[in-house]
Amino acid sequence: MCDRYMAYPLSVSPVFRLEDNGEGATPAQQRAYLYRMNTSPGLLAGDSLAVSVRLGAGSSLYLADQAATKVHTMPEVGTEKATWASVHYQIEVGENATLEFLPEPLILFRESALQQTAEITLHPTAYLSWGEIILPGRLSRGECYQFRECFSRLHLAAPDGQVWFTEAMKLLGKENRFSQSALFASEPVLGSLVLVLPDQVDMVNALTPLSHQIEALATDSLSLACSVLPGRRGLFVRAIAATTRAMQAGFKAAVSEVRSLRKQAPLPYSL
Repeated sequence: MCDRYMAYPLSVSPVFRLEDNGEGATPAQQRAYLYRMNTSPGLLAGDSLAVSVRLGAGSSLYLADQAATKVHTMPEVGTEKATWASVHYQIEVGENATLEFLPEPLILFRESALQQTAEITLHPTAYLSWGEIILPGRLSRGECYQFRECFSRLHLAAPDGQVWFTEAMKLLGKENRFSQSALFASEPVLGSLVLVLPDQVDMVNALTPLSHQIEALATDSLSLACSVLPGRRGLFVRAIAATTRAMQAGFKAAVSEVRSLRKQAPLPYSL
């Protein structure tokens, strides 16, 4: 890691090297593992967090959270943005670099509201695994879909500005007409995963098998489906699960499938 800047409440752990990185190790085996830490109780009304990550050429990073992000109760006062919290990611992934980001879930408390955006600039030769998991309440307390609103937007582009993929989701809480449907009530944990492969990969022969392998990860507690990204750049995975653990296990297995395609070791069990 060349440099880092942190301000309360965000921090990052020291760099971990979890794979064999001895003499003669490949760039993939030199992968850095980092935990992002939030020393506050969570997101409160009016909070605005900015996270910027820049990966240089040939670098490789697995980024994870130390714990779930709690989005606390924010009673609405008119239309003031102070009754919202916001998180913005600014990500740059350089030539032949790899970023894997599988965060812990966002937990949307009663009467909370969140806006989250991610602007990702990705070199055509880079790999990206970008996940998001949302819990629509403190499920263990019986709190489900009592939040106000969650808006999430992902924008993925090349360094020259060419847009590869953009996706926006507006998830309603108390006004969600489908929250008690048989589908969502049985599997309330929501997730999305974007897997982008570099342009050197034979997409015609890689994407269909990879899609089948990921969809085969479905269990009694996890349902998922894959869509091919525009331009056949990779896969977009949507998932619902009965538990957070089932969702995380499925996403980690999906990232390990991408690693297998690259002839790399799967994610360490401890993550």
